[in-house]
Amino acid sequence: MAGKYTRLISDYCAARGVTVPPVFARGAAQRYAIIRTHLSPPKLLARTWFSAEDVHYYIEHFLLPELGDHLSESIQVLDFKDNEVLTYNGGKRLQHSGPFLSNEPGNA
Repeated sequence: MAGKYTRLISDYCAARGVTVPPVFARGAAQRYAIIRTHLSPPKLLARTWFSAEDVHYYIEHFLLPELGDHLSESIQVLDFKDNEVLTYNGGKRLQHSGPFLSNEPGNA
């Protein structure tokens, strides 16, 4: 199953001009990924997660201190199992923002 997510995430990023760090290919990708959209070009975080709770923890302890009030416009959280965009809103859970189509550019 992990190989599936590596391929889905890589294909999604390639179709949208998102930079994929070389270390991404070294591990088995999980269902949740974060793209730093404020960078030019946008960049995938090398780390992926199995649970939404782990993504939430990473956002609160690593990205929020760095990005502060600009967090919401600086990252995109994607669930490649359910093809959903998730949003951090400061609560205890990530909110479902709607679907994305992983095989069509411009639909995320």
